[in-house]
Amino acid sequence: MSINNKRITVSDLDFDTIKANLKTFLQGQSEFSDYDFEGSGLSVLLDVLAYNTHYNALYTNLAVNEGFLDSASKRASVVSLAKMLGYVPRSAKCSFALVNATITLPTATPGTVTLPANQPFNTSIDGNSYTFYNRSAVTVARNTAGNYTFPNLQIVEGTPLQFKYTVAAGVRYVIPNANMDIDTLTVRVQETANSDLFQVYTRAESLTQATSTTKVYFIKEIDDGLYEISFGNGVIGTQLANGNVITFDYFVSNLEEPNTASNFVYGGVNLLGSTLSVTTVARASGGAASEGIDSIKFNAPRMYAAQNRAVTPDDYKSIILSEFPQAASVAVWGGEDNDPPIYGKTFICVKPKDASKLTNLQKEFVTNNILDQKNIVSITPEIIDPEYFNIKVTCFVYYNPRETTKTPTQIETIVKNAILNYNATELERFDGVLRFSKLSRIIDSSDPAITNNTSRIMVRRQFSPVFNISSEYKLNLINPISQDGGKQGDVFASTGFFIPNSTRVHYLDDDSVGNVRLYYNGPEGTIADRVIVDPSIGTIEYEAGRVVVRNLTITALDDVIFEMQVKPESYDVVSALNQIVQIDPTLLRVEAIADQTANGDLRAGYNYDFQSIRS
Repeated sequence: MSINNKRITVSDLDFDTIKANLKTFLQGQSEFSDYDFEGSGLSVLLDVLAYNTHYNALYTNLAVNEGFLDSASKRASVVSLAKMLGYVPRSAKCSFALVNATITLPTATPGTVTLPANQPFNTSIDGNSYTFYNRSAVTVARNTAGNYTFPNLQIVEGTPLQFKYTVAAGVRYVIPNANMDIDTLTVRVQETANSDLFQVYTRAESLTQATSTTKVYFIKEIDDGLYEISFGNGVIGTQLANGNVITFDYFVSNLEEPNTASNFVYGGVNLLGSTLSVTTVARASGGAASEGIDSIKFNAPRMYAAQNRAVTPDDYKSIILSEFPQAASVAVWGGEDNDPPIYGKTFICVKPKDASKLTNLQKEFVTNNILDQKNIVSITPEIIDPEYFNIKVTCFVYYNPRETTKTPTQIETIVKNAILNYNATELERFDGVLRFSKLSRIIDSSDPAITNNTSRIMVRRQFSPVFNISSEYKLNLINPISQDGGKQGDVFASTGFFIPNSTRVHYLDDDSVGNVRLYYNGPEGTIADRVIVDPSIGTIEYEAGRVVVRNLTITALDDVIFEMQVKPESYDVVSALNQIVQIDPTLLRVEAIADQTANGDLRAGYNYDFQSIRS
């Protein structure tokens, strides 16, 4: 018997191989050399041994994976590993809104009036009721009209709760609500239960700023998404004494559900015999679930690199992605990279998940609540809006009718879904690039019956016109603009608008040599019939991909939007800084064409439906 048969191979860990290795080992022993393992009871024992070995191998593999941030799959493991990097996962967030509350027709007219803290403002969305609260008392003076207005009052959604602990040895201070918003947490400490005095403790953001007398607390996530509070040890932070009473005041969030609320009714205490009328300044936003596992894995090492300060663009990006859950994509660049350069500033652009741009309230929250304590004093952060380039896709899809029972409409739907899926996964973010060859392959592979496609694209950019004022409009595509248009309007065109002292609809196009023209259509509506009002109202730099229209006064629009359209020289469309490239579903056209040449008919080519790549 070979000596090799007396050794067990341990490199294979699946059940069948483990059992085979055990059987080979036993067959190598003289006691079992002629034993029929398949027909004996010993086969059952080998099954047990193989199962036990397989389970142990699987458990060990999983346990080892849980020891590394990249491979861990359990939230408790990911949170524990992130804790080693000093990272606290983002808690659930309460939705917040901005309102003006006014006391009209008061029965008394004192010089000032105070709106107490935690007064309810009720609202509903889709039949579900939610309550917002003002977190602090606000005092205002009587205005000249005899009314009292609480302007720009921030109200927060959630259930206000309070929890108390008495300090003693071995007590853990756990907040027993998983959807608690850390940002709403207030920690107060009293000497004893009978004391009327308390001291407010703040969350420790940096150990270097905490001394033996600094009244700070530390927070960490524990099991089941709960948070535990701890206090100083007398060296870093004030140490609590037995008998002290800790009070936690906080809000429990309803997550995303109250977002978009915009109609509020005051339901609090009566003030001066009058009910407050409420007008919305900024609708509710910001509500979100606690940070997910993938987000923790992404943000923890980057926040560790940032060291809780915003210096580099990556620092800003990591901090915003970590602490602002509404952000879908973030772009940050220094003022030296801006066009034109503006030194001493950092530009930040955020694409939110549920809108095209941030509201003013959200911008103020990011600036004041997230970046204010982390930003370098000499650098001023400025949040700007994204600039969207909407891609118009026209796609002619050829398919073999012998290889499918689908109708042309069904094939068109399949192709549209494939294109929109490409848009959702590859585009709609600041670093997105439309790679035309990849898009074409996705179209061809979306259905087995498709033989090929002829597609073309145009790029559109919407503008918000300033009416009745001479203004400048810039389109900076970055990508070169084609000069091979075939006819005026193929390369550059605009939607219609009205100008002063005219009832005609006017448009913009180019003259193929670098000038932007202002014109309107004559009675016949042809190119030859166009009336040029201004032959050089702007310039178009084809190589640089830049269009500038100057001194254009728009009084009204012919459509609901004002838009410019250009044909790129290359169908690969890139973006830079605050630009986002996206395929507009409303501009997506797909036409399925039966490909008769795929049937093997030699004369079918005479009936081939050629589609030009020109727009």
